Amino acid sequence: MADKATIVLFSHVSNTRSITGAEKLLLFFAQELSPYFNCILVAPQDGKLTAQARSCGISVQLLSIPLLYGMYTPYAGLEADARKFQEGREYHELTDWLASLRPSFIITSTCVHALPAMAAKSLGIPVVWKISETITDNEYTPISVGLIHRNSDEILSISQTAAACFPEEVRAEKVIQLPPSWNDKEMMIEAWSKLRGEHRRELRIKPQEQLVGYISSFINKEKGLEHFVKMAVLVYAVHPNTKFVVIGSAGDKSYYDRCVRKVKLEGLYTRFKFVGYAECLPSAYCAMDVLVVPSLIREGFGMTALEGMAFGKPVVAYDSGGLREILHAAGCSENLVPASDISALAERVNVMLAQPGLAITIGAQARERVDAVYGPAAYRSRLQGLAEMWSLRYCSAPPVREADSVVESPAVLPELPAASPALSRSKGLPSRVARKRRGKVRARRRSGRPLVLRRAARKRRKGSARRRSTAGGKRRRARRSGRRRSA
Repeated sequence: MADKATIVLFSHVSNTRSITGAEKLLLFFAQELSPYFNCILVAPQDGKLTAQARSCGISVQLLSIPLLYGMYTPYAGLEADARKFQEGREYHELTDWLASLRPSFIITSTCVHALPAMAAKSLGIPVVWKISETITDNEYTPISVGLIHRNSDEILSISQTAAACFPEEVRAEKVIQLPPSWNDKEMMIEAWSKLRGEHRRELRIKPQEQLVGYISSFINKEKGLEHFVKMAVLVYAVHPNTKFVVIGSAGDKSYYDRCVRKVKLEGLYTRFKFVGYAECLPSAYCAMDVLVVPSLIREGFGMTALEGMAFGKPVVAYDSGGLREILHAAGCSENLVPASDISALAERVNVMLAQPGLAITIGAQARERVDAVYGPAAYRSRLQGLAEMWSLRYCSAPPVREADSVVESPAVLPELPAASPALSRSKGLPSRVARKRRGKVRARRRSGRPLVLRRAARKRRKGSARRRSTAGGKRRRARRSGRRRSA
């Protein structure tokens, strides 16, 4: 570990009941970066994510950091709220912790996790901002995009869809695409046949029955469960031997309960299996014959669809955002239907159920294609290039901060500091020594800045000196005038 540069990855959540797609992506990312860097994962609390990270040998630090949700749904007062968050105790604790740890760079995950980027930037620590979602498109979107641009050195986008909100010049300057992948060790490929049989028996699915599945970590309106239920009514009318499984926790309980009531009203409750968090996803996917992803938002990517195809299942989805990118790459564009068109969704599922052989072929071909485009080998090839670039760009000369001239970087994770502002760190030093030290630190910081920023800083200093000189001259003239009047 000693010869590796230390980097910090920030997760905006760490759920205790289940693990979301964003959490799984960040954990996989950290695991794959571990051969290149000493990775520290920061999370708001202990949960499934932190437990799995520790089991993989990744260091974990718990820090409560407020999320700026307006980054995802921008509004007029977004910048003012960002500044207000920077005045809070959590922000100062975060800044002090980063200053004492001195990582080579940080990676913050999702657009709403803005404070780590702002804190790192204020300390001169390089920032890679990982964007996995599509920022809402409205008149205030440029505010959110501008905050990300100003507080990042690079933007790591999960897809073309997620990067589309950034202006062309920003995309050309700093946006890099890194689509996600999966861990082959967790796929349990050799056990697929056994897992399918066992899980179907648990769900009481008869051999002649076909199973249509829906999966979402947290179920809310945007994930389209109600559309899945309405689709199931149409599918059941054509294929009465079909059963349906819904896997996921209720993110919006009133919405979830409404969907369950709809199933009961349609007389299909015995045909549905409502399952909470699936501890073993390979079993869940293997038991299905068709996977449906009726998301009502423009997904940044659509990890559920990728996972389904990685398990060799035909996927039917709404034609939007990252889902379109994945299914096109898998050669399954015919399984995309117009967004919110429930009848078209049912029709396409009926085609898969009517021709089981075709569904199996489509699933097998999709697995082969997504493995070539998104599989572990393709992912590691892309990541190796990124890791080498980051090592050259950020790790050859670690950023210098005020604490650098006082103490060496600690070998272990520092304890969380008290919630005192960072400005108090030089308290107790003789004023002349403190001024000299601050001057040296500022000089080092300026030397690492781009030429344009150094010129702007010199111009500001000259202006300040000129104003001080003018003010001093006025005071001297006033004193001389006063002495003449008194004489």
